[in-house]
Amino acid sequence: MGASLSLAIRNKKLGCRIVGVVRSQKSKQEGLAQKVADEVLLEEDFLKSNTWNDYDLIVFSLPVDLTCEKIEMIPEDYKGYITDLGSTKQSIIQTVESKFKMGHNYYSSHPMAGSEQSGMSYAKVDLYENRLCILTKPKGASKNAIDKITKFWQMIGSVTIQMDAKEHDEVLSYLSHTPHILSSILVNWAYHNPKVKFYTDKSPIPLTGGGFRDMSRIAGSNPDMWNAIINTNKESIHGSLLEFRKEIDQLILSLETSKDVDNEFWKNYFLESKKSRNQLLKLN
Repeated sequence: MGASLSLAIRNKKLGCRIVGVVRSQKSKQEGLAQKVADEVLLEEDFLKSNTWNDYDLIVFSLPVDLTCEKIEMIPEDYKGYITDLGSTKQSIIQTVESKFKMGHNYYSSHPMAGSEQSGMSYAKVDLYENRLCILTKPKGASKNAIDKITKFWQMIGSVTIQMDAKEHDEVLSYLSHTPHILSSILVNWAYHNPKVKFYTDKSPIPLTGGGFRDMSRIAGSNPDMWNAIINTNKESIHGSLLEFRKEIDQLILSLETSKDVDNEFWKNYFLESKKSRNQLLKLN
């Protein structure tokens, strides 16, 4: 996502110098080869140089737990603006508020974009175009930070909305985090069925159709990133999974042959699901 953001900034011709900071020599070479930034630095070299104030805006594009670690490293005299691309917010906001006792220029971001693929080779220049970016304000965030980082995302092509950290994590548990778990359950549940596994191993091409591919796509996402997401939003995900279990239990009951169920039960259920999908995706 960081490489895609770099490409988007360059594509919008915002007239700024872009410097990427990476954690490995391999990533540095990949970044230089693909020209995702004007300069690519190793993290250890950047930290040794203590040149934070050379940069007007710093964007952390890391798993949530590592983002919190980097927030702790921000120098007290840093004068620029900082945001992140974290998928959960409570731990990030708590870290910011603990780090900065007075006013500061940190305004947290969550662009609703990305794919199951990771790495610079999958960077897309239009990844953030016409996508929602959720912004979350820590206590003490300056009006300048709020205005400038909001404008930054809008210049990139995103639509912005502000959301409280706790409510962000609750909402995203339903729309992102729990669906990822369910996608992972789906592929493990299906593949470990003996007959499915037997015929999958035997078939020269996948047995799956488009529906299974669509539902299982996100199960191929970056495990490190998702491990951090789940571990920083356990309470909300736990609650959403309990509600999902209730829904599953009700549907299982409708399939029991001893139950007297309306013959159009599933037709009505799917009609309701179609309406819900249209509402969630704003297709009406």
